[in-house]
Amino acid sequence: MPDQSYDAIIIGAGNKALIVAMYLAKYGGMSVALFEKRHEAGGGWCSDEGAAPGFIADYHATAVGPFWQIPTELDFAEWNELGVRYNEAELGSGAIFKENDEPLVIYNRKADPTMEKSAASIARFSKRDAETWVRLQPLFGKIFWTAMLEWVHNPPTPPGTPDAIEKMAMNPELKKYGVDPSWIVKSPLEVAREVFESDEMISTAMRYNETAVGNPPDMPLTGSWAFLYSVSLMRPLHAGVVGGTHNWAHAAVKIILKYGGKIFNKHEVSRVIIDNGKAVGIELADGSRVESKQAVISTLDPHSLCFKLIGKEHLSWNILRKISALERRIGIITWYTWALNESPKYKAAQINPDIDKTMSVMLISRDPETLCREMAQRKLGIMPHDLQLNITNHSLVDKTRVPDGKASILTEQFVIPADLMTERQWAAFKKEHAEEVLQCIGEHSYNMNWDNVLGYAACTPYDHCKLANMAPTGNQFVIDNIPGQLGRNRPIPEFSSYRTPIKNLYATGSGWHPMGMSACWSGYCCYKILAQDYGLKKPWEDAGRPW
Repeated sequence: MPDQSYDAIIIGAGNKALIVAMYLAKYGGMSVALFEKRHEAGGGWCSDEGAAPGFIADYHATAVGPFWQIPTELDFAEWNELGVRYNEAELGSGAIFKENDEPLVIYNRKADPTMEKSAASIARFSKRDAETWVRLQPLFGKIFWTAMLEWVHNPPTPPGTPDAIEKMAMNPELKKYGVDPSWIVKSPLEVAREVFESDEMISTAMRYNETAVGNPPDMPLTGSWAFLYSVSLMRPLHAGVVGGTHNWAHAAVKIILKYGGKIFNKHEVSRVIIDNGKAVGIELADGSRVESKQAVISTLDPHSLCFKLIGKEHLSWNILRKISALERRIGIITWYTWALNESPKYKAAQINPDIDKTMSVMLISRDPETLCREMAQRKLGIMPHDLQLNITNHSLVDKTRVPDGKASILTEQFVIPADLMTERQWAAFKKEHAEEVLQCIGEHSYNMNWDNVLGYAACTPYDHCKLANMAPTGNQFVIDNIPGQLGRNRPIPEFSSYRTPIKNLYATGSGWHPMGMSACWSGYCCYKILAQDYGLKKPWEDAGRPW
C-alpha cells in the first residue's frame, strides 16, 4: 500500500512521466510518486527478448540518439554513469528502388565528412540533386537544428508570438540555401519536387518523412518543417541505444529512486480527486486514495485525461468536443523484429556494396506518389499490400542485441488502425504480413527466406494498444502530428501549455507539445511550467542555456 500523501503525484510511468519525476525529485525537491497500471515503468521505452532466444527487440522507440535526451544528459550526470550508451551508425541511411534494385546510400558525417560519397551515390540519379544535397547541409547545422533545439525544449509561445520554427521560416538567410517562404504552407512532397530533380531522391525523402513525422507526403502546411526535419535525419550518426531503449527507462528509474521518488507499478488510477475546482489527489482502481499536497501530473492520452481522470462534468463542452475530434488514425504502423542467421545481402550491393552496411534502408518504389496512394487506401480502411518498407539493422553495430554471429532487423510498414479489425483478424494478419515482408525483401536480396529466419516478433497496431495511451487505433504518436496538432495547438490550445483548466492539475505525454516522439521534450517542458508555477530550481538558467 503506498503512502497517503506526496507533494507531486504523477499518473502513469511512461517515458515523459519518468523525465518529469527526475526533475521534480532532484531539482524541485519534492516528494514524488508515480502510479502505473502496467507491470513496469518506461512506456514506449520498451525492449525485451522476443524474436528468438538471445535476441533483443525494441517494441516501440528504436532508432534514437542523444538528440532525444540532450537536457537529460546535461542535468543528470548519472544518466551515462548508469549505462546509457548510443550505437554509432557505420554509414547512414539509404534506399533500394523496387523497380530496378538501384541503391541510394546517404553517408553520415563520420563516414563521409566531405560528402563526396553521398554526392556520388546521388549523382547516379541526378548530378543536380548531388549538388543540391551538398549545398543544403550547412543549413541544417547553422539554422534548422538551432531552431529545433529551441522549439522542442521550451514550452509553447502564446498565440501571436512566433515560436522558434516560425521565426526560422522568416529568417532571410534561408534564401541563399534555396528555401522559399511559401514552403510553410506547402506539403513535403511539393517542397521535395521543388528541391530535387530525380524521383529517387524525392521518394526517399518522402519515406523518411513518413517515418520521422508520421504524415503522408501530401499533407499541407508541413512542407518547411517536416521536409527539413526528415532530410536532416538521413545522415544519422547514431543507431539507437545500446541494448535497447529500455535502458533509458532503467536509468530513469534509478535516478528517481536515488532522489527519494517512488514508483508503484500495477496501481491503476481511476480518477483525479477534484475539490472546488482544484486537484487534491487521486483515487486508485481499488478505491484507495492518495493526497497531493501540490500538483497532480497526468501522462495519459488526452481522451483518457478528460473523459476518465477529470470527468465531463468538470470541463466545458467546447473542450470535450475538441478532444473527441483529435486525429489519431494516420500514424499507424506495424513493426516486426526478425531474428536472422545473417544480415540481408541485397542484390543492390552489386552496384554499391555499402548498401549492405547501411543501418536504415528504405525498400520502396521510385514513384513519389506511391505513399500518397497508400495513405488513400488506409483512409478507406484497405490494408496496403504494395509494401514500402523501412528496414533497420541495429545488429550491424549493436552486438548486445543478438547472439554471436547472428543478426536482427526491424521492418516498418504503415497500415490501418487497430480498431478496424477484430482480434482474430489481427492474429491472422501477423502471419500474413510476415509472409509478405519476407517475400518483398526476398525479391531484392539473395538470402532473405525462411531458412535464414530464426523467429520474428510481430508488433501490430493491435499490440500497440497494450500501451493504453495508443488505444484504440494503435497510433505510435498517441495523436497524429498533423498541422493542427503540433506545437502550441497540441493536443488543443487549452492544454498545450501543460496546464489544464483544473487548478494544480498538469498534463504531459506524447500527445502534448511539441510533437509525438519518445524523447524527453514534453516531460522537460512540463517541468519548466511546474518550476515557473511553484518557484522550483531551473538548471537551464544556472547553466546559461537558452533552453
